Amino acid sequence: MKNNKTIVATIIMIFAVTIIFSVNASCQVTENDTMTFYDGQNFTVIGRYHSEKTFARFPKRYENTLRKEVWNLGQNSAGISIRFRTNSPDIIVRWTVQSDIVMDHMAFTGIKGVDLYAYTDGYWKYVNTGRVKGKTNQSVLVKSGGKTDREYLLNLPLYDGVDSLFIGVRNDARISIPKENYLTAKKPVVYYGTSIAQGGCASRPGLAFTNILSRKLDRSFVNMGFSGNGTCELSVGEAMAEVDAALYVLDCNPNMKEELVYDRAVELVRYLKQKRPDVPVLFVEGFYYENGFENPLESVTARKNKELKRAFETLKESGIKDLYYQKGEGLIGGDHEGTVDGVHPNDLGMLRIAESLKPVIQYILK
Repeated sequence: MKNNKTIVATIIMIFAVTIIFSVNASCQVTENDTMTFYDGQNFTVIGRYHSEKTFARFPKRYENTLRKEVWNLGQNSAGISIRFRTNSPDIIVRWTVQSDIVMDHMAFTGIKGVDLYAYTDGYWKYVNTGRVKGKTNQSVLVKSGGKTDREYLLNLPLYDGVDSLFIGVRNDARISIPKENYLTAKKPVVYYGTSIAQGGCASRPGLAFTNILSRKLDRSFVNMGFSGNGTCELSVGEAMAEVDAALYVLDCNPNMKEELVYDRAVELVRYLKQKRPDVPVLFVEGFYYENGFENPLESVTARKNKELKRAFETLKESGIKDLYYQKGEGLIGGDHEGTVDGVHPNDLGMLRIAESLKPVIQYILK
């Protein structure tokens, strides 16, 4: 009798487990039955100047041209976004990052998350952020959003690379490349800088100041910010010169040794002007770090800025045209609330940099 009871109990347990697995399987099937996923590469990728089907910032041929550190950072998808159009009431994004990077001063959503904007009422409106669980992630970015056709902008991670990304929409919905040419009709701005330009430490990708400027100026930005490695190198200049750009911006002072600022800035600009004589160049000084506020004019930043200004004047005196200069003072405001760690901008600092640079870039691009 005891054995019979044991057998019955075992059968009941197996039956219960079977039901549980069936329910879970049914839920998964329901999701697959209602949603279709499309490779992000099938849509309009902006902020990527090459045509290779990756979300890296450099094409493969630069692997042996760039310093290893710059090449590796170039695999991060900073500044790269996907434009698409859909009438799906639900949008799910699945993405796999390359390295699952962790940093002690930046939110995971900025490092390796994604965020979504929709073009509504004449501007790009923030919708939602895809949060990160690990290397492989899935996030519902729109739920019950109606069936109106909308233009969308999906910003990719700032400090990690993306191996794959899929956009899921309802099976009965349409999804396509953009109908409108927002962000794509005008020549891009190429922005060469440091960790700050790469996006450190925005809380989500859309709040990196180059991405803010992209939306405000209605043109894409090719982000060539390389954390700790933005040093005005000719090898990066070669890639910049490949871009049929509206403007080149040089913002490398924070990573430069003082004694190299003048020579490298002069050499790089002469190279760019030789390759693209009609493209203007904007020099941007470094802003004063918070730990040097007591004596900013005697800081290393001030000395580097002096060398940058000297390079600018030398180039102008040599007859090179369309050169512009932006001082670093006040870029992140004057209330000392614009950084995460005294150096890297928080979201407030990012917004202030964008607001400071917007009228300058608008003036140049007239």
